[in-house]
Amino acid sequence: MKFIAQKEKDLNVLEYMRSISNIQKYEPMKTTLAEWCEYWLETRANNIKDSTRCSYENVINNHIKRVFKKMKLEDVTQEDVQLFINSLIIGYQLQEPLKPKTIKNIHGVLHKALSVAVNQHCVSNNVAEGIVLPQIERKSPNPLTDVQLAQFVNRIKFHEKRDIFLFALLTGLRESEIIGLTIDCFNNEENTLNVYRQLNYNNRKHIYEFTSLKNSKSRVLSLTQQAHDILERLCSDTSTYNIDNFIFKNRNNKHFTPAALYNSLKKVVKSIGYPKVTFHDLRHTHAVLSLKAGMDIKTLQYNLGHYSAAFTLDVYGHCLNEMQIHGAEQLSNYMKKFE
Repeated sequence: MKFIAQKEKDLNVLEYMRSISNIQKYEPMKTTLAEWCEYWLETRANNIKDSTRCSYENVINNHIKRVFKKMKLEDVTQEDVQLFINSLIIGYQLQEPLKPKTIKNIHGVLHKALSVAVNQHCVSNNVAEGIVLPQIERKSPNPLTDVQLAQFVNRIKFHEKRDIFLFALLTGLRESEIIGLTIDCFNNEENTLNVYRQLNYNNRKHIYEFTSLKNSKSRVLSLTQQAHDILERLCSDTSTYNIDNFIFKNRNNKHFTPAALYNSLKKVVKSIGYPKVTFHDLRHTHAVLSLKAGMDIKTLQYNLGHYSAAFTLDVYGHCLNEMQIHGAEQLSNYMKKFE
């Protein structure tokens, strides 16, 4: 009797959880692939950021449902998935072909959902395996040249966003990391900056909120004198008040937004007569300057918050090659003195 009572109690718990989660009871023989993806996201895709969940929902609603709304989960073949991917490449029933990275993300959601279906013995194999995806061409970094950098710094000398642009050049922080910096991040005595979170826009809640870093690893950076001076001045300024203690803030004492920074940077660059320069290009400029100053790849990887030194080397390896050629030329010229 105790066993039966406990079983009924367990069932009540499960029914309650199902009711508050809007989860439909899953029936393998009747479920479509689109329904399975929704079920997977609701029940299995835990411990993900809101922004990631929102991205997954968009993939399911805008793409997977559009093609697999009526097709049973167990009937979908690898050929079906490949044809689906091919349709995204040519932009069939879309306004335009999707970018390779977007297609890769869509395939990734489908692959994750089907992996769980295999683990749950709903299907025998993951039909998203072995799919041919379009190749993603990595964009080469677009750092400012020495001449461009000098002109840029001179042009922003009296600009209202001077501090945040200079700080980006001096630290190489991501845009979301910089706009999310608060006074507690700065240690004036030790001359360090603790980067442990970022500020991102939540599309589901329509608000800005703090999230963990891109690679979920906080880092403590040693600051240059110029970067230290900027933070010391801004953090000691008591003439303005903002409840969240943001270090970099606009005229309304609110944090900057990516759109505001983009528009200001665009105007500055246009006034100098340069082609497009993004906030991320300031990060690239910092990386190249650091390498030219003799910083090793491992230290640069840590400072930039990359997940591996191999990735940093892959992105900025061309800079090292140029430096090696320049170094060889310098050595050759020096040795000519002894001929």
